[in-house]
Amino acid sequence: MKALRSILLALGLTLCALPARAQGKPALIVSDHDTSSTYTLEQLLKHPEAHEVTIDDPVYGRRMSYRAIPMSALLKGLVIGPQDYVQARATDNFSIGIPGRLMRSADHAEVEAFLAVEDPARPWPKLPKAGSTHGAGPLYVVWKSRQANAVSREYWAYMLAALAVVDSPLRRWPSLALPNSVPATDPIRTGLDRYVELCISCHKFLGAGEGEQGPDLGQPMNAVDYFQLPALKKLIRDPASVRQWPERKMPKFDEAALSEHDLDAMIAWLSYKAREKK
Repeated sequence: MKALRSILLALGLTLCALPARAQGKPALIVSDHDTSSTYTLEQLLKHPEAHEVTIDDPVYGRRMSYRAIPMSALLKGLVIGPQDYVQARATDNFSIGIPGRLMRSADHAEVEAFLAVEDPARPWPKLPKAGSTHGAGPLYVVWKSRQANAVSREYWAYMLAALAVVDSPLRRWPSLALPNSVPATDPIRTGLDRYVELCISCHKFLGAGEGEQGPDLGQPMNAVDYFQLPALKKLIRDPASVRQWPERKMPKFDEAALSEHDLDAMIAWLSYKAREKK
C-alpha cells in the first residue's frame, strides 16, 4: 500500500506541479505517508510565519536575503518519525533525502531550515554556475547554522516542487546497508553515510536510489574497478580536471564539503561493495 501511495504521489507531482508552473503559479506539494497538501506561490508568500532571513548562501556564494517560512512551521502537523527523511524534489526531477530531524530541528540556535519563496516582483539572480539561465526559485530550501558547513550543500534544494516524508534511505534500499559484522567505528560506515548525503541524489548504486543525473556507481562495474584511486579522488574533488562530458552537472567537492578522511571512507565503502559483489 505504501509503495502504491508513493507511485500515486509521484504521478501527482507530474500532473499538478508542472501545469502550475506553466500558468505562472508554481505550487508546492507537501505530504507524509497518509496526507498531502498543495500550496500556491501566493499562499506561501502570505504564510503567517513568513519573514525576511539573511544567510550565507553556498549556492550563490554570497550573503542573500529571502522571504522564508521556517520548515518547522511548514511541516507542522505532518507525521515524521525519528528515522524518517524528507524527500525534496525539484522541478527538473532532482531529488535529495534530508533527515527529518534536521528539517524540523528543535535547536534553532544550531541549525534551522527554511523554505525561501521568490516574490515575482523581486526575482532572484541567476545561479552562478556556468551556462545557468535561471535562478534558484521560485522555491528553495535554505539553512541557518551556527557552524559553517554544518549542513550538506546537497540539502540546499532549489527549484523545489515537492516535500514528502519517506523512510530512511537504508530502509528504502537495504542493499546499500552494511552487515552487523562491520564495527560501528569502521570508516566504511562513515563512507556509506557520506555517499547517502552527497552522492545518492545523482548516482544510484546497483539500482538503489532515485538519482538519474549521473551514472550508477555500482553497475555494470563498480567505480573503483575502472578508476585508478588517484584519478577517482581527483574526479570527485574536481570533475572538470579529469574529463569533460556533455551536460556535466557534477560540482566540485572541496575539503570544506568533503574532508580527506571522509573521501577515503567513501572510497573504502565502494571498495567493500565491490568485493561483496565478487
